[in-house]
Amino acid sequence: MIQLPNNKLILNWHRIFNMNQLFEFFSKKFKSEVDSDPDIENILKDYKNLNIAIRHADTFLKDETSDKCKEIIELFEKYGTVKQTWKKKL
Repeated sequence: MIQLPNNKLILNWHRIFNMNQLFEFFSKKFKSEVDSDPDIENILKDYKNLNIAIRHADTFLKDETSDKCKEIIELFEKYGTVKQTWKKKL
C-alpha cells in the first residue's frame, strides 16, 4: 500500500478529462495496473478515513457522461470524504 501524506488523495481534474486518463493517474500514483472501476475500488478500500480532494471539479471527466462522473464520485464517497473545488466564475 502506498503511503499518502495525511491520508489525502489530491486529484487535479483539469488534467483528467476521461476514464483512460483517470486509470493512468491511478496506475502511476499507486504503482499498479488500473484499467477499470473495480481496480480503483480495490485500491481505495485499503485506506481508512481517506480524504479525497478534487480540484477543478468543473472539468471532472468532462469527456464522459454526467452519469459516469456521478458514479465515480459516489465510488470515492464510499471509501472516504470527498471535497470538491470549483473554478471561480467571473
